[in-house]
Amino acid sequence: MKIIRLTTALDFGGIEKRLINISTHNDDNQWLFCALGKGGNAETTIINNGKKVVCFDSDFKIPSFNTIYKLVQFFKLEKPNVVHTSGAEANFHGILAARIAGVPLIIGEEVGIPKQSKIAKIIFLLIYKIADYIVGNSNEVISYLKLQNRVTDSKLLKIPNPVIFPSLPKVKISEDSLFRIISVSRLEKVKNIDSILRIVSKLKQQNWNIHYSILGEGKELNHLKNLTKDLNIEDSVTFLGFQNNPYPYLLMSDLYLLTSFTEGFSNSLAEAMYCELPCITTKVGAAEEMIKNNENGWIVNVNDDDDLFQTIESILKMEKTKRLAIGKKAKTTIIENYSLQNHIDLLMNVYLSKV
Repeated sequence: MKIIRLTTALDFGGIEKRLINISTHNDDNQWLFCALGKGGNAETTIINNGKKVVCFDSDFKIPSFNTIYKLVQFFKLEKPNVVHTSGAEANFHGILAARIAGVPLIIGEEVGIPKQSKIAKIIFLLIYKIADYIVGNSNEVISYLKLQNRVTDSKLLKIPNPVIFPSLPKVKISEDSLFRIISVSRLEKVKNIDSILRIVSKLKQQNWNIHYSILGEGKELNHLKNLTKDLNIEDSVTFLGFQNNPYPYLLMSDLYLLTSFTEGFSNSLAEAMYCELPCITTKVGAAEEMIKNNENGWIVNVNDDDDLFQTIESILKMEKTKRLAIGKKAKTTIIENYSLQNHIDLLMNVYLSKV
């Protein structure tokens, strides 16, 4: 069976991380990973995992009829059994092209809660009608697709993101009193890193000995650095840029923060939980499916600085043994529910439905 996975770009991000994880899986099928636009970090990693990659370097702004034509010709040449698209631009161009090319099985995937205009909702309502299935990675995404894009229950599939469980590196844990907080995130407005910086400032004013590190790149980098300067917390915040391997940084930290306004399934949250790192997340996407408040982590309200501050302060006051026990429960949750093999099994049940 030949399977084409199509996304907008193959550099770095949540979709790319998911495809990287899938590319580590080896079976008798032909896997082809494609991007409408450019490649980059994910492209290189997927190739190193022994899989074929094609980046079209095309215009992916909706609509691009040239991109649709290019995809149609490519699909006709490759003759895939399955085309599985991920993300808005890939869904629009890929689903249309696959249907025109006569691909037997067409699957679209929504990776988060999009901000769609009324016109966009209508467009994707029509696009999703011509796909065979639409995948969401959390109950919240599934609900959005049903309500806003009118996708029928018979077409909807919930398939959580896959997490690879690597052998974790041994790191030297500092015995000092500094409490290390970390986020792994694209630096975009939707991630609401501003809120964390404000909380760091407030905690420092109350003489808590903390340091905040951010792994990631994005459009908001300069804004966040300026905000750090304005809040006079430059000595307490480190911007580490994109890191291909976040695990050493997670393992040396005491608390992970995810403060997004919206989210589908956070790969970085899952990775932090796998590291037995106590985590706070806003009530978005799959968060409530992954975390039971006060049992294996904490959930706070979206864009609520007071809630976030009070939760972090309660953790700072918590006995270390209790905090570590919560981290151990987090790891158990991830291992039991979000393995790569579980993800592949769910995919194959769908992929084989028309073979």
